[in-house]
Amino acid sequence: MVRVKTPVGAKISSFLILLLAIIMFAGFFAIENILSPLEEEVKVTIPAGASTRQIGSILEEKGVIGDSNFFRIVVRIMDWENSLRRGRYSFNPEHHIFSVIEKIARGDVLTYRVIVPEGLTMEQTAQLIADKSGDFSSKEFLKQAEEIELPFAYLPEEKEKMDYRLQGYLFPATYEFPQGSAPRDIIKQMVERFDWELNPELMERAREMGFDIHEIVTLASLVEREARIEEERPYIASVIHNRLEIDMPLQIDATVQYALPEWKSRLLFVDLNYDSPYNTYLHRGLPPGPIASPGQSSLLGALYPAETDYLFYIANPDGSHSFSRTFEEHRQLRPR
Repeated sequence: MVRVKTPVGAKISSFLILLLAIIMFAGFFAIENILSPLEEEVKVTIPAGASTRQIGSILEEKGVIGDSNFFRIVVRIMDWENSLRRGRYSFNPEHHIFSVIEKIARGDVLTYRVIVPEGLTMEQTAQLIADKSGDFSSKEFLKQAEEIELPFAYLPEEKEKMDYRLQGYLFPATYEFPQGSAPRDIIKQMVERFDWELNPELMERAREMGFDIHEIVTLASLVEREARIEEERPYIASVIHNRLEIDMPLQIDATVQYALPEWKSRLLFVDLNYDSPYNTYLHRGLPPGPIASPGQSSLLGALYPAETDYLFYIANPDGSHSFSRTFEEHRQLRPR
């Protein structure tokens, strides 16, 4: 009987197919047994700077995976060791080890939404974000705002006479922050949004007007706190600009309301004498810094004021303002 020799290549191919089948079977078996199925959603926090080993241990401890060693092997094979991101994650019973790794590599973290309205002070902004976060206090937020270093030359280097160095520069908008974010990360994102809104064209406009950015932001904050109707912002800004040009005290009630220990909706004559560098009844020119966070429309009003010769305005019951050129006109508009 003639024996037909099996080619060596065929033997190798058969061996590789068998080996691959064994590996695949072992892999599926390992996955089924390594994962500890969750009965309910689990939230896990991956801290900054955590190694693959530490992340695996955290996930195993929380019951998301069954074996941290297998987790490390898979991460290494997939070459995702440098892609795993910190943050707070949510995992449910449907997750398997590959989807767990992919989720962390994508940075698909839990977030929370914060709507920061225009016209808030630094303290109000800090309290709003701290309440939404639940991870830090408003005091810690304010502390980090004073300590943070940011690459924007127009930001005040020191507080000087200002209450808060970054007041006015945390841009009011709707934000999605990752859960567990540190105050400095939030502050950085808000100031970066301010820088994006204050584009090079607006910066150039400020220079053309003879103002630096800090002065414009301060002026815009006065417009923000005084105006109630969108269309009036350029007109209120024109009154401020006109008074500055002739060195006339601004006498803006909002600066007194800001300076007082407790906010008052209705000021008394005695309040106008409250001693503070922010009180524009006592001190000529702009206050030492913004009194609130101005929105885009107030910034535009400050940079592109209406061309008027108004020097006075008075608030009407419906929130609008009446403008006048002389004190006599202004006096006649005042309620008797």
